[in-house]
Amino acid sequence: MALLLLLGQGAAAQEVRDTLGKSQITVRLDRPMLENVQGISGTVNTAKIATIPSFLGNADPLRFVRLLPSVQLSTELEGGLYMQGSDHSHTRISQGGVPLFGVQHMLGLFSVFNTPHYKGMQYTTSAGAESRIGGAVDMLLQDTLARRVTGTVSLGLLSAQGTLSAPTGKKSALTVSVRRTFVNLLYGRWLQYEGFPARYGFTDGNLTWQWKPSERDHIWVDLFAGGDNASTRQAVVERAEAHWYNAMGAVHWTHYFPEATLKQSAFATTYGLDSTMDAFQVVWDVPSFIREYGYRATLQWRGWETGARLSYFDVQPQSPSSRGTFTDEKMAGTPRQRALEGILYAQYSRILGYWLQLKATLGLNLYRGPDGAFFWAPVPEADLKADLQEKGVFHLCYGFKRQNLFQLGLTNTGLPIEFWMAADSVRQPQQAHNFSLSYNLGLEGWKVSAEAYYKLLRHQVEYIGSMMDVYYGDFSLEEGVAPGRGRAWGVNLMLQRTDGPVTGWVSYAWGRSLRSFDGLQEGLEYPSAHERLHEVDAVATWHLSDKWDLGASYVFATGLPYTPPTALYALGNRLVCEYGSYNGANLPYYSRLDFSATWHIRPHSGLNFSLYNVLGRKNALALGIHYVKEEESYAFKPVSIYLRWLPSISYYYNF
Repeated sequence: MALLLLLGQGAAAQEVRDTLGKSQITVRLDRPMLENVQGISGTVNTAKIATIPSFLGNADPLRFVRLLPSVQLSTELEGGLYMQGSDHSHTRISQGGVPLFGVQHMLGLFSVFNTPHYKGMQYTTSAGAESRIGGAVDMLLQDTLARRVTGTVSLGLLSAQGTLSAPTGKKSALTVSVRRTFVNLLYGRWLQYEGFPARYGFTDGNLTWQWKPSERDHIWVDLFAGGDNASTRQAVVERAEAHWYNAMGAVHWTHYFPEATLKQSAFATTYGLDSTMDAFQVVWDVPSFIREYGYRATLQWRGWETGARLSYFDVQPQSPSSRGTFTDEKMAGTPRQRALEGILYAQYSRILGYWLQLKATLGLNLYRGPDGAFFWAPVPEADLKADLQEKGVFHLCYGFKRQNLFQLGLTNTGLPIEFWMAADSVRQPQQAHNFSLSYNLGLEGWKVSAEAYYKLLRHQVEYIGSMMDVYYGDFSLEEGVAPGRGRAWGVNLMLQRTDGPVTGWVSYAWGRSLRSFDGLQEGLEYPSAHERLHEVDAVATWHLSDKWDLGASYVFATGLPYTPPTALYALGNRLVCEYGSYNGANLPYYSRLDFSATWHIRPHSGLNFSLYNVLGRKNALALGIHYVKEEESYAFKPVSIYLRWLPSISYYYNF
């Protein structure tokens, strides 16, 4: 109450605001790193991510999320985020509520998010009213105006990044973040793929301007842009180059009424890929992109929340063209797609008794596909919460979800070569019935989280073509996509230490993720390409002293499924592969231990030392074609990226 009185008094109020602005970072550091509020869903204090081991000095929020039991492990060449048995395209990743497509740098090694630019991160295993049948991750924008010039600079062996915040008036402030890699300069000699050199680089940047014209209004102008360039070659590939990019622009306006809050956003977001490959005397180009333009509004009043969103999609699915020995003319391009999506919803929360609360949502999903087909469906969701006080909190949830976008590709791992496609009358919108039961218990310095889930998926698609279709001019999107269905179920357990000099967690996840598609495995069920039957994650940070912080993370997971080849031979100028049971075998188990130490030289500066893959294990990432030079033949063998004992050092300075 005393603080509220001070805030209402002239110069004294300004002094308190200045003090609060200077202590913003301290407050963020005092908060726990991880706060689960419903099963394995909650918020992340991004200011503390740097205390856990980072890859080449980059503290990445999405690599952090992959250490949670609700998210399947992604390997070094995977850019996807798989939540509770769903595909990575089912997860909605956003910034300030605006969706982003293709959020990985360096083929999934870390994301496009410059951590100091954000207030925090929110993650949930359900995307709520949004048009996604999986979970969601949202990077939260700063909501406090900078009262003086502050910032942070980090310089590592892989990249340099910096964030600057400054007031632009009494009621406005600007935050700018920039990052640039120079991986080729120091790591070029080690950056190899199957023994052949690779080159890579990226640049990204953020700009967020805040304006509070009155006590009841808050406006954000938020911009982001990033681009990647990669090239390599192999025994069978003379040249492979790719450029992928994404960008986003949004204006957010929040108005506070005496008893209600209105939030509005207008946005545009895009992602695209341009790639070229020269192999087997054929040069082929594969462009693709997706663009979304939208408006959304939500109104919160007492126990009610209502909202609406309208989006226009402009999509270019993979449209390869080739020239060379096998074809002198370009293949017919894949038609460009345009679609319209609308979402309306109303949510109501009500306390049913001393310990029981019900939150019910009824949404309406409207969609017009690129061929003029129109779809609509109610989208209900319910959450029954039982708060038993010291005995813990239970949540019983059900949701029916729809998704009008598909993501396809040769790898199904979230890499840039994958592309988006809009639903139409042939490939109808995806559907999912999601059931979950979760439990959270807070003890003295400890937290226990558990969740069991079951998902029933319909109208799934799988790309059953191969790279050879592009090589020889046989690519057809219509013939290369198979319809199907799926289901997933599992259990996630987590024990977290929240207080004391040593904090962290140990978690275990068991899950099945099965799919069945027409034309594959005779329509029988088989494991999805991202299924991890067992996974153990352990994270620990140790505040040794004011000068030293130590961190470690360990991951153990069963190997990914793959389709074992039975024969590989040359027939004329073509390689012919014969395969066994689809996803009928598993790669060896995955195991990795990382370690980091942060030396705080001064209160505002220090050094971070990280060692990636302490055990030096050469984990198999996939199965690929290998040329046996001695025998002048081809064979399949596990593919791995050479990252043994990869050390890094980075310097940070806060001002």
